[in-house]
Amino acid sequence: MPLSFGNGGTGNYKPYVKYMASTSSWENRDGAVKLSKAVFDLAQIKTGWCLFTEGGAPEWVMDASLDAPAARPDGEGQWKRGFKVNIFSKSAFGDEEPVAEWATNGAGATMGIQSLYGEYEAASADHAGQVPVVEFSGAVPTKVGKGSTTIPTLKVVSWIDRPGELDDSADSGASITPETQPAASADDEF
Repeated sequence: MPLSFGNGGTGNYKPYVKYMASTSSWENRDGAVKLSKAVFDLAQIKTGWCLFTEGGAPEWVMDASLDAPAARPDGEGQWKRGFKVNIFSKSAFGDEEPVAEWATNGAGATMGIQSLYGEYEAASADHAGQVPVVEFSGAVPTKVGKGSTTIPTLKVVSWIDRPGELDDSADSGASITPETQPAASADDEF
């Protein structure tokens, strides 16, 4: 049996999805993704400092918690605040790997997730053990500094019991407290 270090061999990657501000669309390793409705695991969102370099893997210095931000890293490069959140959608990502991580420090994306998180936080106490179904309905072009971006329009449209697939995709060090709930029904649109 060959050694496995999780460095890009078959099956040794974490599925991802990224928001493309230039086209207001979503992509993964296979290309374009139609992400109109999905479950966002906002209860397990992580924030921190991120550095993207041309041709390299992103570097992260994660916050201890949402209430305890990490110090800005020293060194070269433009470290920016970012986030990581798991997204569940069989219709967008397929049955085999229905959970993908959205991790970025893009200005538009962070503004979009910040707005979504505020909506989530205001309603989450009324939905214990549930996760929000989020709708992506386009983007708003916005001027940021000397440049421009698009802010994804993300809105909570409903709440469902926590799909077990979200627990399966959690980092081994994450502590997930809600009981695993049954997966969403096959009739759900995501």
